[in-house]
Amino acid sequence: MCARRTLDVGARARVTLTHQSQKVKMLAVVRVAKAQVGMGLEFLDIDLESKATLLAWIENLRKSR
Repeated sequence: MCARRTLDVGARARVTLTHQSQKVKMLAVVRVAKAQVGMGLEFLDIDLESKATLLAWIENLRKSR
């Protein structure tokens, strides 16, 4: 994930991802952090609606390849 500020590995954050006016909200922990590159997040808690939206985004990406 690209962000203005890179968090430390192990930090937890409430994250909102937005794509085409849809939002996915979750609790995540930073697993990889590289300055000026971004962060790798592990999703810890995500509600059912957000999970369905995220899976739809992934499926659309898979189909577009």
